[in-house]
Amino acid sequence: MPFSATVYNVLIASPSDVPNERKAIAQALQDWNSLNAKDEGKVLLPVMWETHSAPAMGERPQGLINNQVVRGCDLLVGAFWTRFGSPTGVEESGTVEEIKWFLNNKKPTMLYFSKAQVDLDEVDIDQYQKLKDFKKSIRDKGIQENYHGCDELRQKLLRHLTIVMREMNTGPSLDKQAVQAVKASSRAEEHHSTSNSQPTGENSSANATKNNITLVEYSAKAFIIRGNVIQFKDELKKQGGKWITCRDKSKAWMFSKRHTKSVAKILNIKPILVAIEEA
Repeated sequence: MPFSATVYNVLIASPSDVPNERKAIAQALQDWNSLNAKDEGKVLLPVMWETHSAPAMGERPQGLINNQVVRGCDLLVGAFWTRFGSPTGVEESGTVEEIKWFLNNKKPTMLYFSKAQVDLDEVDIDQYQKLKDFKKSIRDKGIQENYHGCDELRQKLLRHLTIVMREMNTGPSLDKQAVQAVKASSRAEEHHSTSNSQPTGENSSANATKNNITLVEYSAKAFIIRGNVIQFKDELKKQGGKWITCRDKSKAWMFSKRHTKSVAKILNIKPILVAIEEA
């Protein structure tokens, strides 16, 4: 059924060494839409220079991208690994120029830095040093998180978008409370990940590792699911799950404990609840 929604343009910014991350970010935006667009009345539209800009004459390339793409966006999601980017004539890289424009205009800026292993022989040390210096220069600005792979990036971004989009109701910028909520949700997720360390069988263990799925005790009568369960959305809804805002301001599926075994069967994991979340 058709529904009315406010469209938010989300700029995906990055140097050239993270093409898979750009796809993962776009997919996370689509995942958020699938879960929230109808209920929230909001749609996140991925915007990239390669799909939203056109050739033109008379201005430097990054300036054209700024006019055609950057200034029409409402929030920015950026990813870095080892590269910093190429000079634009104004800044040391196009990605940095875009990020600084967003920060200067107090628009939500979400940056993710890869901790994936790399062949040191393939790393441009000058580029990497510039990236480190830049990261240090903005350490207190926007939302900044590390990730180890594209799956983790998608999961973190999906969780953080829930917090960010709630703040977008009150204005175009994020206050300190919102940034702290994002950091708190990441700490909680890391705790849940390390808690689920018991072996659960070959198939379910592989599934839990890939999607970081955990059943977490939420109250005396209920539990929630942590991890990437977007592919199980329809089955969880049919099982009677409720999509709730948790105490740490993240979103999760909640079930009565009497559904523990049936939900675990859907997710292909053992029906084990980890410790109750801290309030």
